[in-house]
Amino acid sequence: MVAADEWAENVDNNAYTNAACISNLNIAIRCAQILNQGYDSAWLFIAKNIRIDTFSDGVIKEYSNYNGQKIKQADVNLLAYPLKYRTKENDIKKDLSYYESRVGDGPAMTHAIFSLLYARMGDSEKALDRFFEGYRGNLLPPFGVIAETKGGTNPYFATGAGGMLQAVINGLGGLDISENGIIQLKTYLPKKWKSLKIKGVGLEKTTYEVTH
Repeated sequence: MVAADEWAENVDNNAYTNAACISNLNIAIRCAQILNQGYDSAWLFIAKNIRIDTFSDGVIKEYSNYNGQKIKQADVNLLAYPLKYRTKENDIKKDLSYYESRVGDGPAMTHAIFSLLYARMGDSEKALDRFFEGYRGNLLPPFGVIAETKGGTNPYFATGAGGMLQAVINGLGGLDISENGIIQLKTYLPKKWKSLKIKGVGLEKTTYEVTH
């Protein structure tokens, strides 16, 4: 398979791919429960036994034979968001610390994920730093559109732009999709920001705000 990290081709047990399979199976099971429908017991067995490899310190390995080399983009960190496979803050921090130093100058959406995770863990200054890192070096004249990498010339990189929106809306803004609909998690604004207001969210067109 090819991992979410596009440099990792023909690898076994890619963390993101396997965690996505687990997530899909668990969602299918939950949907069956909500609808009072039966489901194949094999779904639960498979979800519990899909392999996610780790190093001895508990950091998730990007894939079975991963040994610390540079990567193109976030992969393991996506297990915290959007997959919610990683939920304990200490685990998320360990994965962040390990993989941040192994990602190069792009693509833009990688730093957006770092920003989002730092915001959700309450480190608003690091969140802002990674937010800026995700787009400032990627802007192309004359309109300031986002290229895929720093110095790249391939506008318009919609995935990167989408990542930056999520860094604000789902990271610093704290919005999250739950079983009960859209909720707002506790987050903190960077010192230089006075407030953040997100309008027109969901069917009810709700306004969410974060202030100091």
